[in-house]
Amino acid sequence: MRFVHRLTLGLCSVGLAFGVQAEIYKFIDDQGNVTYTNMPRPGAKKLELDPPPSAPTLPKATTPPTRPRVTTPSPAYFPKVDPGTQRRRDDMRRQLLMQELASEQRNLEAARRALAEASRQPGANLNRLADSVRLHEKNIEMLNKELSLIR
Repeated sequence: MRFVHRLTLGLCSVGLAFGVQAEIYKFIDDQGNVTYTNMPRPGAKKLELDPPPSAPTLPKATTPPTRPRVTTPSPAYFPKVDPGTQRRRDDMRRQLLMQELASEQRNLEAARRALAEASRQPGANLNRLADSVRLHEKNIEMLNKELSLIR
């Protein structure tokens, strides 16, 4: 669900970057889920956004310009973590992701077996089983991506 919210916010940001000004509303439901929308609804608060600066027109370059990597320091109030603690946290996260990956691989094999068995039976709901296989494959893909991002 967080991905959807980030995607929605990201799309709103992209829209604003192109000079489109829209009214954006933020709604928080009883479970604490945050939804951003361009449609007003009861309980939603309108966000006051500053208009984006107009982008200068740039000449077309033959090769993309390289930008120096800029690192901004963390604010003084931002919690600091020593490298050893961060390493332990990364190790724990890697371990949890590996366990989840193993579980998803088992679930994928079970879903594939169920699909294979159902394909031999007339009248079986193959769409639901195929969707289950695709879901587990996508979960495995995302877990592998997360694992590749851990230092």
